Amino acid sequence: MSPELWVVLVAVLVSGGAIGSAGTLLAQWLVKRLDAAPASGDDAGTSEVGRLRADVSDLSRHVHNLEARLDFTERLLDGALPLAPAPARMQPSNAAGVEARDGEV
Repeated sequence: MSPELWVVLVAVLVSGGAIGSAGTLLAQWLVKRLDAAPASGDDAGTSEVGRLRADVSDLSRHVHNLEARLDFTERLLDGALPLAPAPARMQPSNAAGVEARDGEV
């Protein structure tokens, strides 16, 4: 905002009583004009709000997935989820037979 506008604004506000209703109307007009200037940036604010809402939605979904995983892990460790028994171990192979085949080749 230019310094000239500040000087005019202060002069109008200080001398508002001396000028009368014209000064009051001028001061109100200036205040409305100054308040209207940041409103033009609302388009950028609206798009930013939309982007932030989308980010919050993504974070909410991510936290929900993490909570589901944690719940599954807790139930698994607690024994509430039945697990299939581990497969039977394989019998160790005969090491001598392997060496004999290697020697034949």
